[in-house]
Amino acid sequence: MGVVLRVPLKFEKFGAVSFYDVSEVVGLNGLSLRERGGVFSLNGHGLEEYASKTAIVIPVKDEDLNVFEGVIRAVPLASPLIVVSASSTSPIDVYEREVELTKLLNNLTGRRVVVVHQRDKAWVEALAGTSLEDLVDSGGVRLGKGEGMILGVLVAAWLKAKYVGFIDSDNYIPGAVSEYAMSYYTGLAMANSKYSMVRIIWHYKGKLPTEDVIFRKRGRVSVNTNAVLNYALSSYRKIETEIVKSANSGEHAMSLELALKMPWAGRFAVETFELAALLESCYIGLELGFRECNFLPEGVKILQVETRNPHIHAEKGDTHLAQMAAESLGTIYYSALANEDVKVLIRRILIENYFYEDEPPTPLVYRLDNVNPQSVISKYLAESKLALDAG
Repeated sequence: MGVVLRVPLKFEKFGAVSFYDVSEVVGLNGLSLRERGGVFSLNGHGLEEYASKTAIVIPVKDEDLNVFEGVIRAVPLASPLIVVSASSTSPIDVYEREVELTKLLNNLTGRRVVVVHQRDKAWVEALAGTSLEDLVDSGGVRLGKGEGMILGVLVAAWLKAKYVGFIDSDNYIPGAVSEYAMSYYTGLAMANSKYSMVRIIWHYKGKLPTEDVIFRKRGRVSVNTNAVLNYALSSYRKIETEIVKSANSGEHAMSLELALKMPWAGRFAVETFELAALLESCYIGLELGFRECNFLPEGVKILQVETRNPHIHAEKGDTHLAQMAAESLGTIYYSALANEDVKVLIRRILIENYFYEDEPPTPLVYRLDNVNPQSVISKYLAESKLALDAG
């Protein structure tokens, strides 16, 4: 049985975008749950239905292979598994070992798996003539987390999934991975919407090495990105809000209809940009009389789920954090959400917290709405000597 979610107690509406307050995981297994108000869970049949319709994408780049193996083994077997790798192929071929581990999982369980590499030159021809031509250079798809997630969306659409979920490959707790997936299935069912998104909030987050583990309620980047996005919304609406608690949520899922219609950002800007872009087009754009929102009349539902397992991953250093913060906050800085006060706040946060003194980088923006995933992925797999499609 799946997780039991508390039904959100409130939501706030910004134009056509509805943000729901935190929905906590109140039980990790809904076995023998009696029907009652205030909580939501899927029975076995419903869980299998949503799992089979949800492709899970694992972006990976030179992750510890033991950690990577724990992550892919924890993804429920009913969901198609998509691994998008940016890992090294020389002098040590890390990518080949990722393929071997994924192939072994397929041999043991028969699950559907697709593994692709971002720097595969087969992408150049596959994406030629599409609106994603800027995604590639002569060596394949450009390196970046957002760029890898876009490939995951295209593969999920090619597999004819209804939903796509993302789970980072650096998670040391396989149980957390399983809980994220179960939360996706349950949250998407609870939202019951054409354009829906479920974003995970970690109950605690810790980093290795073990002698310095601190279980934090929020990550060192997300605490600032959430604050800035809430401040921007409060400034624009003139009503204070703290509704956004998942601006940097690497673990999130959404309907394919939403994923294919909304713009995407490259690199570390990707998660925050999703929210900033939706609010810019479907809130501020509508308020100003523009017709840029692609999700009318239904609107977009965004659920935020707080899970119970801690998210433990390796420490990646202050430079990594600074770059992530700058790219994430840059999506707000260059959007219609940011007045001058918001921009001053962003620059101050970057200097005081990350010693980043430049203006944040402008996000690279990509659009998928004129791309045919069936054509692109079929062409890629036919040309590729690196990809794996099994199951």
